[in-house]
Amino acid sequence: MSNEDDIKALNLLEKAVHKAEESLTQTKYFQPFLMLLTDTGKIEIYENEETDSTKSYASLEEILRKRIKNGDVDIMILAVDTVIPDRFVKDISSGIRLHLEEKSQKYKDISGRFIYVPYELCQIKDKEIFVRLHAPIPVGFPAEYIA
Repeated sequence: MSNEDDIKALNLLEKAVHKAEESLTQTKYFQPFLMLLTDTGKIEIYENEETDSTKSYASLEEILRKRIKNGDVDIMILAVDTVIPDRFVKDISSGIRLHLEEKSQKYKDISGRFIYVPYELCQIKDKEIFVRLHAPIPVGFPAEYIA
């Protein structure tokens, strides 16, 4: 992976975390969403109105599979509000899970990653609720979509 690939992936991850954080601040949860970076540098965001998180995620996976077939997806992030497995975190179980895959990594054994970002919803007295993000936890695995 080149330094340029690292920068592109980190920038997209940052945008995805910010999007999830904004939604958490406003609604206390967020709907799953799909964020893609194309070969031309265009960012595409896919969302849906499905109220069941599992169905929403499955619908986004279907969109992702169709988009991957076009061959122009450079980086993909599939984001969901989740409970982080105990083996990865002890204190804070609420988390943003970002499923990251990159075209530049597709020939590596560990080419996909879950990035768990633990978070807390906080409020000081009668002020607005804010989100406190904690250090991300990366978990590697073979890519599932960009393979």
